[in-house]
Amino acid sequence: MGIAESGALKGKVAIITGAATGIGRASALLFPQAGARVALADGPEAELARTVADVRAARGEAAAITADLTRPEACAAVVTETVRAFGRVDVLLNNAGVGTMVVGGTVETITLEHWDLAQDVNVRAMYLLARAAVPHMRTAGGGSIVNISSVSAFRGSVERPTHAYAASKGAVLGLTHAMAASYGRDRIRVNAICPGTIRTRLTVDIVPGVEKASREGRGIPLGRVGEPEDIARCALFLASDASSFISGTHIIVDGGAMAASP
Repeated sequence: MGIAESGALKGKVAIITGAATGIGRASALLFPQAGARVALADGPEAELARTVADVRAARGEAAAITADLTRPEACAAVVTETVRAFGRVDVLLNNAGVGTMVVGGTVETITLEHWDLAQDVNVRAMYLLARAAVPHMRTAGGGSIVNISSVSAFRGSVERPTHAYAASKGAVLGLTHAMAASYGRDRIRVNAICPGTIRTRLTVDIVPGVEKASREGRGIPLGRVGEPEDIARCALFLASDASSFISGTHIIVDGGAMAASP
């Protein structure tokens, strides 16, 4: 029996941001299998509605929350709407982010607007959501916060520079460590996941090249790019009591690519 089938999140309420597509959608479909009720937040209403409908079709409980996470009041409202719908918050999966196709470039080439966008969505929204969610987790007797970072926090790219994105994802790791130290006494665990190349709409420009290199024995040792479900399963583990003594760390999910880097 896998963790999703074990009822590992039975009785728990999870907020998942960026839930309409990609990693967020995969997590939105997986968490209810483990017993969670899910509050799904994102901007694209039609895609979010499709994810919610798919959760409910599988007999899961889900609430849709349309939110522009660049707006501080929207971040607070996500938590407020979750508590209104389900009465509590146990898990926060901070997945929403803006990718390198939008905020790529060097410090010389990226516009200030796009630099700020990377920090606002990839870091500030996590802070604002956590600030609103932590008091409810404390009341519930504990909880788990899972932040999505990236392997870009550890390495740069000559061919595809992404300075703003890398800076934001490095900040996510620092925030994760600091929050874990502060909130452990409240039985709130905080961890991060660092995905490598995952097949989502944010990586459509690089996946073909990475796949070709992997097939030829270069790049990813496991021989394939990751799927959103690979990250969702890691997030479920960190959200559940199966990881009850894990806090303040990160897990790299990249098929071994970082280990094989020269």
